[in-house]
Amino acid sequence: MEAPGEDVVVRSVESVLEGGPTKLESCPNCGSDRVESFCPSCGQRAGSLHTSIAAFAREMLDGLFSFDSRVWRTLIVLLLRPGHLTLEYWRGRRARFVAPLRLYLFVSFCVFLFLAAVAPQDVIDTSGQESDAMVSIGLDEDAPADLDDLGADSPPLVRWFVQRVLRPMIEEPERAGALFLQRLPWAFFFLVPAFAAQLRLLYRRQERFFVPHLVFALHFQTAAFLLYTVGIAVDAISGTEGASSLAGLVLLAFLFLSLWRAYGQGLLKTLAKQVGLLFVHSIVIMLAMLLLLVVTGLTA
Repeated sequence: MEAPGEDVVVRSVESVLEGGPTKLESCPNCGSDRVESFCPSCGQRAGSLHTSIAAFAREMLDGLFSFDSRVWRTLIVLLLRPGHLTLEYWRGRRARFVAPLRLYLFVSFCVFLFLAAVAPQDVIDTSGQESDAMVSIGLDEDAPADLDDLGADSPPLVRWFVQRVLRPMIEEPERAGALFLQRLPWAFFFLVPAFAAQLRLLYRRQERFFVPHLVFALHFQTAAFLLYTVGIAVDAISGTEGASSLAGLVLLAFLFLSLWRAYGQGLLKTLAKQVGLLFVHSIVIMLAMLLLLVVTGLTA
């Protein structure tokens, strides 16, 4: 299963492979005259494959992310003015910014690409020694025997979980870790509408339609990806864990300011709703990760 964002990349590259912009006297596909950017009869793009590598790269970036001044404007407003980008989108001032879904897909694609690069060193031990997965749940190299003993005296549901989910992940940690990371983007992708649904319940008097809350959720999750990625990168370079913790605190403040600015309620009411929102969403995230763990174990 492809991660969210991969389809965007594929479609963008395919668009570039149709050729760079050019003028044609007639459509090579159907022979229609007066072809400009696209053929008015069959819809084929008017493009030439005789283009430089630099032009190819520019076209791909533009098709992928509208890689122009809108990118930097969108990121600056998103990160430095919490909630303002959502308000601008709600008010219909959208042409100056990258669309929320496109922004989320591209950022998430880059983030999980980065995580896939750093995770093997932090999560999976390929040196033949004890894996972090075993250490984290208190198992040693005799894990299969320990699991058999545990399952023998456990309730049926626990025994099923140990034998069908945990055992495959511990016996093949590299494959399980790769599968988990491969499916993690989908888990986060489906958490976005769940977050929007919670906003819809909390702020149904301010906005009764679901889509505006979905816009807020996309913007917030995109900012969360960016902040945590910066924290993880700084920690990886410095060999500490302070930056990730600081990113979490910054994200809490970011969410509060975003809710306060976008929905326009008082400080105390916004704070109370943020606490409730985080409590419920934490439970949703844990359930989603548990489901992902089960799926990974069953297919490892």
